[in-house]
Formats: sequence, structure tokens, C-alpha cells
Amino acid sequence: MKHSTLLTSTMLVFAAALAAPVASADCDISETKCAVNDGKCNIKFRNKTGDSGGSDGSSAISQSSSAQTIVVKAIDENYNRIGNKLQITAGASKTMNIEKKVGKEKGFDAIDIVSQDFGGGVAPVTMSCEHVQAVLNGNGTCKIFHGALAGNVPNFALGYQCDGGNVGGPKRE
Repeated sequence: MKHSTLLTSTMLVFAAALAAPVASADCDISETKCAVNDGKCNIKFRNKTGDSGGSDGSSAISQSSSAQTIVVKAIDENYNRIGNKLQITAGASKTMNIEKKVGKEKGFDAIDIVSQDFGGGVAPVTMSCEHVQAVLNGNGTCKIFHGALAGNVPNFALGYQCDGGNVGGPKRE
């Protein structure tokens, strides 16, 4: 009898878990300055990988020059790309329309920035939802740069510094 009661209780717990609504981690931009003012919620990305200066020091990267094409893409919580990706050559800039990445069917969570030219040789950087919101509340402009992460052996990585929202990454630990 104990086994039957235990089995029934366990089955009820699993049924309740399956019936419960699944929480979504989608990035909500509905309260950002651009959305509230019925404006365009865009971020302009400038590829500064070929420059040797320009980072404000808020990241953990010591900036250096290494011109490369970068790929900027919105991602979901599983790092799957949402919508189109931007390919930006060194010295160029392109704009991503963030409002097109938002929605129940799209599941936008963050922005991933990777090196197209050096792949695994240059660590990517991910801009969190909180940073995206801060940029949309600012002027919507971010610079992408290249540099070395602190440590015994230089590990190269991409970083970002956004004038709009005054955010950057990757952060020092």
C-alpha cells in the first residue's frame, strides 16, 4: 500500500510540473527609452578591431590592433541565432534592429559577437540583456574591439564598449 501511495504522489508531482507554464528568459525591451517613445530600437555596432585604442578600460581586455570581420547575432537562451546576423568588416559599422528580435516566437536573450576570421583563436563576447537595455536607453552605439585577456599567456578576445548606456564587456573578475 505504501508503494502505491508513493507512486501516485510521484506521478501527481510530475503531472503538475508538466502542466506548469514554462518560464521564459526573453529579453524585455518594452520599458526602454526607444520603445516607450515609439522610436526605433536599434544598436549601431562599429568594428574597431583594427584600432589600437578606444576602450575605456571597463573591460578585462588590454586592447590591441587585429583587423578582422566580426559577426554580430541575437541569440536565444541556448545560443541559437535569432534572425539575421550582421557581418561587419574592420572599420565599418552596421545597425541591428533589436525590436525585430523580440517576441514569443523568437526568444531573444542576448547578443553574441564572434570573430569570423579567427574563430576559436579569438574568444567571443556576449552582451547581456541588461546591457542591451542600457544601450537602448542611451544613444544605441557600441564599439567592438580586440585585445588580450590578462593572464600568464595572452588569450585574445573580442570586447565591446557602448557609449549609449555606458556598458562594456567582458567584465573584470
